[in-house]
Amino acid sequence: MNSLKFKVLPLLLVAGLVFAEDDQSTAEKRITVDLDRQVLIAYEGETLIYEFDSVTGSCAKWTHPGIYQIERKVEDYTSKTYGSKMPYTMFFTEDGKAIHGTSFATIRSYLHAFVTDSVGSKGCVGLGDDNAKALFEWAPLGTAVVIMPSERNPDEVPGLEE
Repeated sequence: MNSLKFKVLPLLLVAGLVFAEDDQSTAEKRITVDLDRQVLIAYEGETLIYEFDSVTGSCAKWTHPGIYQIERKVEDYTSKTYGSKMPYTMFFTEDGKAIHGTSFATIRSYLHAFVTDSVGSKGCVGLGDDNAKALFEWAPLGTAVVIMPSERNPDEVPGLEE
């Protein structure tokens, strides 16, 4: 795990997401998704604002690690591809990956992290509806979204291979 952290740190530095301890003026909002733990964490500067259970992509449709930003927000959205309701949607990729509300997010989060990939999403980051609403209201357009590489698949991000 430690070697992976050292490989991710340069990515975060390039994105301007690592803050000096003495830089009190930095209060940028950012969202981090931990694929191994199936949690989403929201920060303002170095202050943890939210930590929510999340459900990410299954092995058939991974949530790809990388550094993104919220490009578009839609409060009441229905997937054109899957026909699924996606409340409080925050799109972070051009191909439609988003953070949004979903059914049974907490149960699916634990099952996905510890039991089976079959309960994962189609690549989005699913949250409980109340959590998705809180994040939707907190995060403006342009908020950084960092999807951390999985310890199970450290070579998912080009340049992070062992």
